[in-house]
Amino acid sequence: MRAPHAVPSGPQSKQDTLATLGAGLFTNGVWDMLSVIVPLYGVAVGLNAAEIGLIVAARSVLPAALSIHGGILMDELGTRRVLMWVAAASTALPLLFPLTGWFAVLALLQLLLGLASGLGMAASQTWCVQTSLGNTAMLARYSVATRIGTFIGPIMAGALWDYSGAWAAFACVAVCGAGAVLSTAYGVHGRTHHAMPSVMSVLLPRWAPHKEALLLALIPAVAFILVASILRNSSGAIQSSLFVVYLNGIGMSGTLIGTLVATAEVSGVAGSLLAAPMEKRLGAYRLVIACILVTLTCIAATPLIAHMLIVLIAACALRGVMQGMSQPLMYAILGSEISGNRHGASVGLRNAVVRLGSIITPAVMGLAAERFGIEASFYVIGAIFMVITVVMAVAFRGMRSR
Repeated sequence: MRAPHAVPSGPQSKQDTLATLGAGLFTNGVWDMLSVIVPLYGVAVGLNAAEIGLIVAARSVLPAALSIHGGILMDELGTRRVLMWVAAASTALPLLFPLTGWFAVLALLQLLLGLASGLGMAASQTWCVQTSLGNTAMLARYSVATRIGTFIGPIMAGALWDYSGAWAAFACVAVCGAGAVLSTAYGVHGRTHHAMPSVMSVLLPRWAPHKEALLLALIPAVAFILVASILRNSSGAIQSSLFVVYLNGIGMSGTLIGTLVATAEVSGVAGSLLAAPMEKRLGAYRLVIACILVTLTCIAATPLIAHMLIVLIAACALRGVMQGMSQPLMYAILGSEISGNRHGASVGLRNAVVRLGSIITPAVMGLAAERFGIEASFYVIGAIFMVITVVMAVAFRGMRSR
């Protein structure tokens, strides 16, 4: 097992800072652009709500199964090397979507691109955690960069969908993936690693390091982050599936939907900048729980406020602020509680449970929409997750504030 990475200093650290910010911008941009255009493409080729929910959920299947393994590979091979591989895949795979309208093929593409883009985000997060050493202010800068990407990306994707069609929209995703490749190549931190193991030893998961990663969940702070991550990202899973479908169904254009998604993302910039000062006032743990409750309320209320555009925009903005505030706090807790040579595994473990939640939430919500109606599904899912959040708050009430 390697020793923790050292943080470079001087010009080298500045170069790495720019590289990690660029990687965060582009990898998160790919994910959110797909969140807009894949549901729209599903509607365009005639898929029903349940099929769209399953396709959206499909992109989280392999990240849920392989995020821990991906994190282990980052620790062993170097984060930048893994990031370069998955960023290259995120550049090529989006161009295959417009070639088919078959549910099975789209689900397969979502599986593969979900793995590449999901590990891309995890790798950029790990890279930033390694270079920041858990500093909330530094992680907030990374969070701001991701919000810029997820603000611009959905607007561009939605506008290209409206005015140029599927090919242009998916090509834009590929360009964003190429940006992640270039950003990764620009960095210098972690360039020297041990000799490359054999291909089979790299690709085949091994039980021993997986067991070590899973045992991290016994650390109270890590257990808190795992549960909180599922709850925090549930609103994103709703936004990526039936939020888009519902707004499209009441007559909103792809451009407007993309703008609403982007509003939530750009508002996260303000939340990220407020994270450090608010942490000093309330403590990281209490603040994370408060952010989750507000976020869930905003997304669950969508059917009630969708016909009042100003209120809907305000709800998206408030949700974005809370999401942006909680993100660097959660990374900072992980960064401070886990040793440097286990950052990849800890981020991989976190992303595994997040993607598991991203499989369950849209799939169950799609089935609930088929059974009870799309409006009722927002209330049902929102209520379930808010109850779980309250239970989590009670269970961890004795945890110290960071």
